[in-house]
Amino acid sequence: MTKIVKAASISVAALLLLGGCTTDQTARDMAQQAMDTANSAQACCNSNTERLDRMYQKIMGK
Repeated sequence: MTKIVKAASISVAALLLLGGCTTDQTARDMAQQAMDTANSAQACCNSNTERLDRMYQKIMGK
């Protein structure tokens, strides 16, 4: 499991734990921001992996 996925899992757990607490909006907002950041980083990593895979396949095809 990658560090990004672990961070996302922790963020989701935090959101679930804080879901019942209506008075702590700041904590929920911070958890959501962490989740958004983790998702963004994972998307970037995925696109880089795909790009490198395409480059590798192109080189190996020659």
